[in-house]
Amino acid sequence: MLKILRNHSLFFTLFFIWLIVLALLQLFFSPTELMFWVNTHHSPALDVFFEYTTLLGEDGIWLGVLLVYLYQYFIQKKPVKNQAIMLIIIWISKGILSVSLKNIFNLPRPMEVYEKTGRAIHVIQGLEIHHWQSFPSGHTFTAFALAAFFILVARNSLAGFLWLGLAILVGYSRVYLFQHFPRDVFAGSVLGLTLVLGIVLLFSKKKFAWLQESTPPVS
Repeated sequence: MLKILRNHSLFFTLFFIWLIVLALLQLFFSPTELMFWVNTHHSPALDVFFEYTTLLGEDGIWLGVLLVYLYQYFIQKKPVKNQAIMLIIIWISKGILSVSLKNIFNLPRPMEVYEKTGRAIHVIQGLEIHHWQSFPSGHTFTAFALAAFFILVARNSLAGFLWLGLAILVGYSRVYLFQHFPRDVFAGSVLGLTLVLGIVLLFSKKKFAWLQESTPPVS
């Protein structure tokens, strides 16, 4: 564990800064204050940007990455079989955990809480706004898990840091689009990294001992 933290100290430092910022905002401001501060700071350009940015937190992204691995393994004959297996394990685990938690808590989403309060709410025309199963944010969970996968499994620092930045934008987009509370984004961030780290620690000394070795980055 300590070895992993040392080897990827910058990644974990940036991740914890993100969590600290989120935690402090929730400590000093109420969920309502945070939601409507974000909701009132909108523009047509930001609407388009976050409507598409949030798609990076959908499961289709995992399928795209898996297809890249399959192409590299079968066509380019690169040794990426183990990375593809780990990707599938993380993908399935993430889906099960996310759906389970959403159904266990089944908390109301922002629209369910505020739609009858009379407050002006900015939403993007044509965008479906959900009302329940708010906790945790599945999109944020997905985005941070993918960032952790690239860093811890694929050993691709460029992709890992890129996706860490994109994951933060995905998290913000969920609040901007009035789909989730900041607490949901916080939980999704923690779950994404923790799940991948836990799977790596669980399998690295056994079947997936290759994780302890130097693995060439995915091009």
